[in-house]
Amino acid sequence: MKRWVRNLRHSGAGRATVRLLRTGLYRMSGLEWLVVGAAAPLLVFPTLRPRWTAIALGVLAAMWLLRWLVRREPWPVTPFNGTLLLFVVMIPIALRASAFPDVTWPEIVRVVLGLSVFRAVASVARDRRSLGLVSLIFCLMALVLIAIGMVATQWSGYGKVGTLQGLTSHIPHLIATLPEDQGPSGVNPNHLAGALVLYLPLSAVVAVRGSTFCQRPPVLSILLLLGGVTFFALVTGTLVLTQSRSAWIGSTAGLIGLVVLAGVTAFRRWVRVLSGSLPVLAIIGLIVVALQVGPERILVLLDPGNSAGGLQTSVGIITLSDRMRIWIRAIYVIHNFPFTGCGLGAFQQVVHFYPIFSVGLDTEPPHAHNIFLQTALDLGIPGLVAYLALLIVALAVCWRAARRRDPLVRPLALGLAGGLIALHTYGMTDALALGSKPAVVFWFALGLIAALSNVSRKERAEPQVAETPIASSPASRSAARWAVVGALLLITVLIFAGGSIGWRALRRAGAPPTAPSLRLSLYPDAQDVSLRAEIPAANAGWAGLLEVATFVSTHPLAEVVAFYTDSLAEEGWVAEVQAGDENSWESIYRRDTGQEVCLLNAFRMEGETRVSIVCGDKATP
Repeated sequence: MKRWVRNLRHSGAGRATVRLLRTGLYRMSGLEWLVVGAAAPLLVFPTLRPRWTAIALGVLAAMWLLRWLVRREPWPVTPFNGTLLLFVVMIPIALRASAFPDVTWPEIVRVVLGLSVFRAVASVARDRRSLGLVSLIFCLMALVLIAIGMVATQWSGYGKVGTLQGLTSHIPHLIATLPEDQGPSGVNPNHLAGALVLYLPLSAVVAVRGSTFCQRPPVLSILLLLGGVTFFALVTGTLVLTQSRSAWIGSTAGLIGLVVLAGVTAFRRWVRVLSGSLPVLAIIGLIVVALQVGPERILVLLDPGNSAGGLQTSVGIITLSDRMRIWIRAIYVIHNFPFTGCGLGAFQQVVHFYPIFSVGLDTEPPHAHNIFLQTALDLGIPGLVAYLALLIVALAVCWRAARRRDPLVRPLALGLAGGLIALHTYGMTDALALGSKPAVVFWFALGLIAALSNVSRKERAEPQVAETPIASSPASRSAARWAVVGALLLITVLIFAGGSIGWRALRRAGAPPTAPSLRLSLYPDAQDVSLRAEIPAANAGWAGLLEVATFVSTHPLAEVVAFYTDSLAEEGWVAEVQAGDENSWESIYRRDTGQEVCLLNAFRMEGETRVSIVCGDKATP
């Protein structure tokens, strides 16, 4: 048998088979970007279909291993590799340190998706043509974010600027919830704004210099110019509608950084001098305006409806003093977990042990409202050092690329550097956390910056025999094509599977009832009634939305308890747990063989009886 294999290897047919196999594997390893695109819907919502998510991660790991074996490239060569190594090392450490692994795992999966996008972009964009195509995909991602954000954001009742509230009230709310969200409000405007600030400087560059990206034919240059202006208008208009003042300030800083960087890398000395003095002049101007107008008046001008400076967030209105309390508690947590962090996404659970507010929010804040504090919370101080190093390397690469006269590389470098400045200025008072769903655009931007470094260097001649094996006969080339077609079919199945799962999830999570009903009778004397639908916490054992009702009654607690005890018995509910005293009462009722569950809680306070009811269906084990 061994002799037969050895003879086959040294025969003409054996050599052709080996070349055919190498060619097919080589071409298949170049489809990593397609695998990442197919796996993205599953990795963005990892708890939606855990088995499919595990399969997607396995296929992704297999593609990485294949590229390593075939191309001798375990990771694309980029200026970020050293800092990325420290960053990646901190991820399993943060997972081990997390007291809430169920919360941390989905965040880590999304970070893996971000690293996969970075790797795919840096691997594909190795010349000017591929860099332009990948940049176009990056811009199209912004349009997808805008489209989803516009119809998935709860605009009604949201507003800080009165003149804009009337405009947003006419935007339809077609998608009320997204998978894995913890509330029925859909996309938060601040989160949408946080993703779009990264795009605003780039969209400005595309609007101004879009026509120079392609010198021929002239019609294409005109189309690029019109597309760039439209792109800039859409990003700017959406940012204005979000009414996120953190995003507005970040966008302003990003545009100023764009102008300054364009000036100091210009080829005329007087332009460099003038641009270098622009930040100093801007700071002096801001100080003069603040002294003349006063900080209180500035807050009133920014938010006429709330002179206290409150910011509407997913957990309620947070004032500046509230944010300072969050930052102080975040520093306490970092002090307790300096080297490991408390785990990605676990701040909302850990902060329970660090009471925050003298005035309550709807729930605990999901993040620290500061990107640097949040990174230290997620990955510890070493992770924060790695993150800062990534930013420094990115700005350094953009600086070198911006000094070139290349009509594609220089504008992209300016736009991406301005976007990073805008994102992290916004991140001083808010955060696009590393494990959040929109954070993939940050990793995409870093991948583009890594590609700028590759394109900026002279293209080196690569050995054709070792790295691009070519089949010697038409039959071998045909067989290699069929191998690639088979791989494409497999990847297409993954794309359709992931897309269909995501689409069904969006449809299932579509608009809950506009006037949620409650399967229990309301108390006749109920006042200040609030009915709403809520999404249960992940892996909590509930199926579908929860029906939540709260109300207040002036009747004694005993009368309220007697009403619900009688009415629930008549409607077929069985008391599973009951406990209480003269000031409080708690009970759990089940119906329909235990599938329907209602939790009732009532207590007496300040002469009123306050009641909360939560009803839902338990998931079938």
